[in-house]
This record gives sequence, C-alpha cells and structure tokens, in this order.
Amino acid sequence: MVAIFVLSLFILMLSIDLLVLKTQGKSHPAFETIPSEIDVSLVPQNLFTVPSDVLVSNGHTWVKLNKEGLLNVGVDAFGNSALGDLSIIGCPENGIKLTRGDVIFKGTYGNKKVKFLSPVSGNVESINSSVIGKKLFDPYNEWAVKILPKEGNLHVEGFLTGNNASNWMKKEFIKLKNFLESNSQETAIVGATMYDGGSLSKDVHVALSDKSIIDFEKEFLSL
Repeated sequence: MVAIFVLSLFILMLSIDLLVLKTQGKSHPAFETIPSEIDVSLVPQNLFTVPSDVLVSNGHTWVKLNKEGLLNVGVDAFGNSALGDLSIIGCPENGIKLTRGDVIFKGTYGNKKVKFLSPVSGNVESINSSVIGKKLFDPYNEWAVKILPKEGNLHVEGFLTGNNASNWMKKEFIKLKNFLESNSQETAIVGATMYDGGSLSKDVHVALSDKSIIDFEKEFLSL
C-alpha cells in the first residue's frame, strides 16, 4: 500500500509539473531529445567516403597527384555541402605562386561568401573554368585548380586519407551541428534547416549572420 501511495503521489506531482511547464510553453528535461552522434545517420553516407588516392586537408580542401605530376585541388564533400550548395566563384590566375594558407578558392553558400585556403605551396598551372559558378555534383573528381608543388614534392603531413579521413568527416558533421546550434540567429529552427526530410538542407546558411560565417571559416576552413 505504501508503494502504491508513493507511486501515485509521484505521478500526480509529475502531472502537475508537466501542466505548469506546458502553460509556460516549456518542456520537461526528462522528455527532451538528447543530442548524440546518431545525428550523423541523417547525413548521406557518401559524404563520408573519401577516395583512396585523395588527400584531405583540415581546411576541407583535397589534393590528388595526376599523371602530369601536378596536384589537382578541390573542395571536399563536407565543404561542398556544409551550409548548402557551394558554388566556387573565384580562383587565382595561372602563374600565381601560392603559399600554404593563401586563399585558393572563394565560394558562396547562397548569399554567404567563404574562403578556402591552399593546402600546399606551389605555382598555379591551370584553372578549371567549368566549375566556376556551378554546383559541384562529384566533388572529388571536379578539381578547380592544378598546382605544381614547390620543389616538385608533396609533403603529406597535415593530410588525412582513407578511414582516418572518413572518421574525421563524421566528427566534422557532429561539430557542425553544435556550431549551428550555437550560432544560428533562430536556434529553434537549426534542426529543421540542417536536416530537411532526413538529408542536408540547402538553406542552412540562411540562419547564420555574417559574423557567424567568419567564425565558420575559423572553425572549419582553417589549416
């Protein structure tokens, strides 16, 4: 009898608590969804797959040695879709000498502009004009710039490949969700804007201010 009385009292108190919170437009912590790494299950798995012959930098650019002895350089799958559909709007001219960390691409997510940094030092040998101003459908095959690396060598320190790159990419998407929750101008709609019908939304950038875009570059596009 005592146990039944205590259980009944607990249920009564919880019901009153829920009623008060509902009146205030709040929810009880016990019934809130707990964020977890399961969030990445909503991200298309192909975004985690990195070709074995591609080196990915922590600034979300990639390099691949081609048959000419040059490096094809592009934007990885995360950079291509993090805040919506990316369009590359600017690359350095042929003959320009780049130092690792210089701006190599300028792009836009909607009306928000971002800068990607060169993962290597070297001379710009070729620009792929066919990707300028267009959505990238196959980011690891759609290079934007070909570079002759300095001294003809590629130093692989600071790059990720294979499973290491894939696992790191998953962590970046989890980090992105946390970033959006902290920086969105409309925190309540972050979930809806990042994941639309179970896949990445094309309008994530809408909820971010210009300052947040600068913070995004520092968090995700720095080397």
